[in-house]
Amino acid sequence: MMAVTAQQVYDMALILMDEVSEVGSINPENPENYKVRSKSILTSLQSELLPASQSPEPITDLSQNLILSDRVCLSVLPYGLAAHLAMTEDTDIAAFLNSRYEELKRRIPTTPTLIEDKYGVLKGMM
Repeated sequence: MMAVTAQQVYDMALILMDEVSEVGSINPENPENYKVRSKSILTSLQSELLPASQSPEPITDLSQNLILSDRVCLSVLPYGLAAHLAMTEDTDIAAFLNSRYEELKRRIPTTPTLIEDKYGVLKGMM
């Protein structure tokens, strides 16, 4: 496991949005608000993708490591971030990116957990 940073996901999102120069590097003229918005968007997306028992660390700097698995960070998060960033720029691209994000999100394996019947609701059913 290599610990993916918010910056890596941000760079991948910009590539998905075609915010790159002719030589393929990240366009330095990107709006500064992309970076500012990315911090809270990534915090929100992590919260959405983490198990309910786990709380996300708020992203305050793009150099921070993300707490999701590397696989989710590299394959799912860039689409979610790009969709949110593109909403104000191009709704068609944002819709495509969001659709892909939702598709990839559904593929994330889940771990079943036992639910404790604290109130005895199921006693009469067994």
